[in-house]
Amino acid sequence: MKRWILLLVCICLLSGCTKSNIVPQNSDEQYGDVPAPVGGIVWEQLWEDFDAVYADTNEYPFVETVNAGVYPEDGQIKFFLLLNTTISDEEAAEFATTVIKGFNDLIAEQNSNYSVSGDDFYGGFVSEYDIYVMVAPDDTKDDEATWILEDNIPAGEYRPVQA
Repeated sequence: MKRWILLLVCICLLSGCTKSNIVPQNSDEQYGDVPAPVGGIVWEQLWEDFDAVYADTNEYPFVETVNAGVYPEDGQIKFFLLLNTTISDEEAAEFATTVIKGFNDLIAEQNSNYSVSGDDFYGGFVSEYDIYVMVAPDDTKDDEATWILEDNIPAGEYRPVQA
């Protein structure tokens, strides 16, 4: 009798788990609450990480906001780096170069098909696009005369950002 009761309990326990956790390929449910990656990149996470790293006022006390956009139809990536105080042209150029390389490296962390940046390379993803970068004081961003730098770098070319 004990064996029959034990057998019934085991059957009840095993049959209680009826929800399948198998997710079909190409399903919207595949990533749960996390958006599905596009091109191997979870863009929402990338933008959060980008902002957390480069708008960190402990690390970069002069930063007000950092914004970027990828425009595949135009073959361009644009960076808009706004400051809460004035910095030198050299500091602005160094920060802009760091941001561009860092943006690429955040992508490379998510998709290993793209190489990370190096001393003389912006990295695999960024190098596929023309780069536009602007560094300006936030309070006068609408007045181009007050911008610290604006630079364009052709796709595949490497040179540090110049003021």
